Amino acid sequence: MDWISLGKLARTHGLKGELKFFPEDPEDVGLLIGQIVRVGEIELKVQSVRGANAPFIVKLEGIDDIDSAKLLTGKAVLANREDFKPLPEGEYYRFEIEGLEVFDDEEGKPYGVIEDIIPTGSNDVYVVRNGDHEWMLPMIDSVVKSIDLEQGKLIFHRIEGLFEDTPV
Repeated sequence: MDWISLGKLARTHGLKGELKFFPEDPEDVGLLIGQIVRVGEIELKVQSVRGANAPFIVKLEGIDDIDSAKLLTGKAVLANREDFKPLPEGEYYRFEIEGLEVFDDEEGKPYGVIEDIIPTGSNDVYVVRNGDHEWMLPMIDSVVKSIDLEQGKLIFHRIEGLFEDTPV
């Protein structure tokens, strides 16, 4: 199985085995309910998730007291890649974007790999790194031209001011 990190369990919440959960992407939290997740070396079913913002309160099946919950604090929560529902065309999960190689659309020049995603509210910003170089690539239609998950690459259009070597 291919396990994807969804976030991390923090401290316990109450006495009935609930835990505080900090997701990597808050939009993925709704996908957890009823799913089997891996926490450390064990697989558990997510019984419930509540809250509007991080930290969310998570209840895992079989974790019914504070002592059991304490054993899980600080551990990553992983989900099976196959359990993620397909998204509409043009939408992607965070784990699908991170790791893509980035190329420009004019010369096919490689720029690096997407290592992080910064949500800004209006659009995400992809952090592209290549050695000591780092660029911020806004996920907007005029910049990102195509994403090919099968080939593992993102093609973008260089616009003025996007890179330090582009005249402003």
